[in-house]
Amino acid sequence: MTCQIPSDHRPDVPPRIAAGGDPFDESLWGEYARTLIVGTSACSAILWLLRFSVEPAVFAMVVANILVLGVAVGSRFAGLPRFSILSLSVIGIVAAFSLNKDPSFWWSPLVMFSPLVTVSALLVLLFRDGFIAMRKRVWSISLGKVTLVGGLLALLIYMVVVPAADAFLEPFRDHPSSYVIKDPSPMEILRVRSAKLAVFAIFAYAGACIGSFVNVVAASAPRGESIVLRASACPQCSMPLRRIDNLPILGYLHLRGHCRDCAAVIPVRYFMVELVGFAIFALLFLCELVTGAANVPGFLHYSHAGILWIILYTKWPVIGVYLLHGALFSCVLMLALMEQDRLRVPRWMTLALPIIFAGIVIAFPMMLTVSFGDQTPFQLPASFPDWADRAATSAAGGVMGWALGSWAKSTRLRLRQRQSSSSLSLAFGLLGIAMGWQAVLAIAALWVVAVGLLKYAGGREVRPRWLTTTTLLLVVAMLHHPAWKWIAGQFSF
Repeated sequence: MTCQIPSDHRPDVPPRIAAGGDPFDESLWGEYARTLIVGTSACSAILWLLRFSVEPAVFAMVVANILVLGVAVGSRFAGLPRFSILSLSVIGIVAAFSLNKDPSFWWSPLVMFSPLVTVSALLVLLFRDGFIAMRKRVWSISLGKVTLVGGLLALLIYMVVVPAADAFLEPFRDHPSSYVIKDPSPMEILRVRSAKLAVFAIFAYAGACIGSFVNVVAASAPRGESIVLRASACPQCSMPLRRIDNLPILGYLHLRGHCRDCAAVIPVRYFMVELVGFAIFALLFLCELVTGAANVPGFLHYSHAGILWIILYTKWPVIGVYLLHGALFSCVLMLALMEQDRLRVPRWMTLALPIIFAGIVIAFPMMLTVSFGDQTPFQLPASFPDWADRAATSAAGGVMGWALGSWAKSTRLRLRQRQSSSSLSLAFGLLGIAMGWQAVLAIAALWVVAVGLLKYAGGREVRPRWLTTTTLLLVVAMLHHPAWKWIAGQFSF
């Protein structure tokens, strides 16, 4: 949960954290990084604990994840003492796991809960404590310089040291000549299902974290305030939020909607936006990610789908489409929040967002698989380049979306009189750029029907003030997404 400090009310703002403090506490990026590390390490410890009866050697993984959890949350021995402990832990774990006969052990049974991810989390925490230790002694060292050096060292280890060690140990490993496939036991089935649930929870909770960040951007960017270079604080007493209180969804429930320090009421909007972010990524996970993008017209069909075949045996085109659409709907949510607050979208955002989404769909072939000539009797010549086809589809979608939004604003097609619709054109334009003119046209038709039903058939109780035109557009677009391929098929020539 992220509390926003309004620009017109900043009493007794506490100074920035003194040099030598935890870099995770100095920015929203650090807070979200800690949240991700804590969630992953906790789930990983439970998963490896369930495997203990089968592989007693994985006790080291449980201990390693508990260490990651404790260091990420705790503040004792920060700096050089904890840096030394983490260094010895990383060396010991890498040395112990390098002796494993199966090299796939590094990224199994689940990639995000694998020893490789745990060691990566330890390296991130090691970098943090190294930065704290150096910052206490050398004031000219910046976080950017340390990040650059740490990244180069990590790349060197990953590209040179790890392959060299694996090649050295390969002759000493046993290679069985045959394998016996057995039916899974009830315990193994339970572990698999628990792992699938954990994977879903991580992807969906990442959406809640993004929703929390989107809420900050929607309130800060139009006012020209900093987005990431500050810590979360209560808008009433300006006290920085504690780590556990800043967890999306969970923090609000833990505090019961009140500030821990001054007992001021925390607006329920923070909680609801985080729930919406959770719902967006959960829906995309179920209808798009694990189905192999079966809802996207023209997308490559995979013979196998599900968490195992799409995520663990990673199909990067599907992951890319999932991330693109997650970012798309998050941006529409952000625009809807600005519209609810009657804030105008910053000019730099109006220019940057269309360029970013257009660049992605043009540069990557699988991001937009709908052709410009689809759903029309006119087809493009075979010699027409694929990238030009995607560019034409994206450009036509953006222009059509912007025109539809402008038309709706000019005709005062809204749910209430004098209701703000400042974000509608940009939201329609982004949908058209990322999904094509065919999809944005179908979404617009459904949106017009929804506006008519709510305005003329529904009473004022079904048209609350937070339900603006862009908010309704987000709801319609999300409902359209699972049926995107089916709807497109109804209008194919």
